[in-house]
Parts: sequence; structure tokens; C-alpha cells
Amino acid sequence: MKDGDLGLRDVAQTSLESDARVVLPPDGETVSIDGRGKLHNLSLSSKRLAAAPLEGIELAWRAKLEARLDGSWVRLKEAEIDLGHIRALLSGSHERQGAHHKVDVQFEVPLVECQRTFESIPQAMVPKLVGMRFAGTLALKGHARFDTASLDKHYDVDWDGSNSCRILEAPEPLRVSRFAKSFKKLIYTPKSEEQERWFGPGSDGWVPRSNITHYMTGAVLTTEDGRFYRHRGFDQEAIVNSIRENLKARRFVRGASTISMQLAKNLYLPRTKTISRKLQEAVLTMYLEQELTKDEMMELYLNVIEYGPLVYGIGPAAQHYFNTTPGSLSLGQSLYLASILADPKRQYFGSGGVVTPNHMSYLRKLMKIVRKIGRISDEELEYGLRETVVFGSPAPQIAPPEEEDLYPDDGEDLTEGAGGDDGAATG
Repeated sequence: MKDGDLGLRDVAQTSLESDARVVLPPDGETVSIDGRGKLHNLSLSSKRLAAAPLEGIELAWRAKLEARLDGSWVRLKEAEIDLGHIRALLSGSHERQGAHHKVDVQFEVPLVECQRTFESIPQAMVPKLVGMRFAGTLALKGHARFDTASLDKHYDVDWDGSNSCRILEAPEPLRVSRFAKSFKKLIYTPKSEEQERWFGPGSDGWVPRSNITHYMTGAVLTTEDGRFYRHRGFDQEAIVNSIRENLKARRFVRGASTISMQLAKNLYLPRTKTISRKLQEAVLTMYLEQELTKDEMMELYLNVIEYGPLVYGIGPAAQHYFNTTPGSLSLGQSLYLASILADPKRQYFGSGGVVTPNHMSYLRKLMKIVRKIGRISDEELEYGLRETVVFGSPAPQIAPPEEEDLYPDDGEDLTEGAGGDDGAATG
């Protein structure tokens, strides 16, 4: 091995210890391996992992496994991977049948102190978190059992975690006290160029939650995160459903990002797509959930997220799209803004600035979910169903009451989105 192979760096400074017993039976179809090894002071570079090279990695492993040499199955009797103080225990099997895969895996991370866990992670993986101090412990145990040939019948992914981690100290640039007054954060131009803009109380366009219509909260709970007011930053059911849908599609089609997670990455992190970013996002989500109330997080979220090219925050969004204020947005207008959050560059206005019929139909379905989760009254739903949203118009077009039946509830049941019966529809 030399520098550059498999992303390795400073190979001369790395030491490797390993031993293994390999058994090949007479038929030559299978192999059994019982081995262990240790890497000391490993350094590597991978743009998928982190922007900067990882250095000083201490990694150890042991495993017992059997496998067919044609790759059709592998059985992992037991395995352990140690990264510093973090231990991961694994066992299970994988069978390949044509284009399909049958998996049965058990995994466990035994109880470990949160501070020791953090110290075991290379600093290049958590550059913005360097200097954080933690208290508490964490542990994890779970399984993944599925057959990609029949995911509707054979899919069982679950885990139980014990997480008492608390952040005792955060670096100055991360402290939530910054958000009580004006603060700078990164925004992006349509060409993905970075700029800085002022946000927070006292900045242009900032709107306190008391001056934002309640329709907007109901809208983002419906489109983004139906369990926001009940989870602690992460939605396990949404994650499980996301894994299943991505396995079905054999590509990434659905995420499980909560409002808390979206807020963490919008406040703190660049758009780089690395494992480092996701890891930091998880820790920063915990920090926001620890330090802020849900209503404080909702106010921040609505005021910093992107609603379109160079349109950041609910104040500028209400003005840009509907020439109105956040407190005067209608139900339909609020749902329109929430419906574009996943892809703010995509718009749905047709001739004369009127929202296209297909998207307006989608917004009416969302209205019924907002009512289902108790965020509006029957009267508000009845009036909202008569709306047709128009770009640049503070007041939407309102159909006469007798025309309400023009909008039957046809099409897919959007309550099967990331938030299930609580909302978070997908469109």
C-alpha cells in the first residue's frame, strides 16, 4: 500500500496488526474466516466522509463468518468493530437472489459515555463541534430484517436506544444565545455561491412568531414534520419508512429530516454532502432541542429557511409571493409556501399568476390534513377549500360556497407521508 491507495495518507506512519484463520473446504464453493486486526494512527482522505483528511484513527476489529465464493450469501456469526471507545457488535446474514437481497442483521452499541464517544471521532469529522463537552451515556440495540423482493410483507427495521447525552458546553459560534439578537448566516445564490445575510430579531424581514399566522405552523407540520411537537429531534418512524421506500426504489427518493434537523443544518452547516455534515447535524439537532422550546425552534425555522432563489424567511416570502405580511397569509397561501420548501426553485404558477390546477388540487388535499391534525376549524377548512392562490395577490380568488363540491378528495391519501396520521404529507 502507498499514499493515495483507497484514500490512504501517511501510510508510513500507520501500523497494522492482523491474524486470520481461513478454511476452504474441498468443494471450493465456500470459505470460513476467523480473524482479527488493528490499525494504529490511520489517516485517510475521502470527500464523501469529510472536507478535510481524517488523521490519527484507532480502529480494531474481529469477525467470524462464512460465505459462498460466488457472493450469493454470507453469514456473519459475530463481529466487533472498535473505533476508539466506541464498540459496535454485529451478526446476521445476507443472501442475494438475482437482483434482490434478503438481509437479517442484528447490531448493538454497548453503553458508552457520551464524552468518550465524541473523543473517539476524528476531529475532521466534527470540525464545527470541536470544544464541545458532554455528559451522560448512550447505548443502542436493534435489527434489520427485510427481503427486497417483497418489502410490503417482509420488512422489519427497529432499534431501541438509551440516550442521556447532554451538551455541557458549546463553542461560542454555536451557542443559541446568538439567536436572541441579529446574527449572520450563510445563504446561497441561484448559482450556489455563498453569501452572508443578517437574520434574527432586529434584522430586516424578521417576524416574531406572534405575528405569523397559525396557518403557517399547520402548513409546515403537514408538509415537513407531523410529529415535531412530540419527538426530540429525530422521528424514528419516519426513518424506518424512508429506508423502506428507498429500498423499493433502489435509490434515494425519500428522506426523514425533521424540522429540528432542517433548522440545525440551516443555522450552522454548509451544503456539502458528506457523512461529516450529517454527523454534525445530528449533534446540533440534539443541542437545539436541549436549549430551545419547540415554539422558539418553530419561530427560527420559519424565519431562516429558503422559500425561493434569494428568498429567505417568512417575511420576505410573504411579500415576494403574495405582496402581504406573514400575519395575513391565507390557508392556501401558507400551504403553497410550505409545499415548495423541499425544492424552492420549483414553482407552480400558471397563466396570470394563478396556481396550476394540479397543484391547487394538491393544496386542497393538504388543507384536509391540516384539519385532521386539529390545526384549523371546520369553518376555516370550508373557506380554504374555496381558495385559488394567485402570485402577487394579497387576497386569493374565492369561489362561491356552492362551488365547493368542485374539489372532491380524489387521488392518493397524503396522510401516508413521513408523519403518518400526524401529517407530513409527501407530494
